[in-house]
Amino acid sequence: MNRNPTSAPVRHLLRLCRAEACRSKGGEQTIEHVEKRLGIKLGGTTEVKSLTLQAIYCLGNCTLSPSVMLDGKVYGLVTPQVADFLLDEVRENH
Repeated sequence: MNRNPTSAPVRHLLRLCRAEACRSKGGEQTIEHVEKRLGIKLGGTTEVKSLTLQAIYCLGNCTLSPSVMLDGKVYGLVTPQVADFLLDEVRENH
């Protein structure tokens, strides 16, 4: 997240799981899709400080992998299409 106290805080945090279960179920493809869509890599923040991407190594949701956590809420079975839906929801509701 943004740690510079003089700049605007980030509105949303998307954590993408990179643990083995999520990787084996296509999580890396979802990560690549999200990075391409937003134009940033894991660890980066969008230019307008609306969203930060972070890697996380297990959300405890392995049976529904690949999983992500958006603003503290865990989502499972996240395909690139589901990720697009979540990103669209963030955009519409901020």
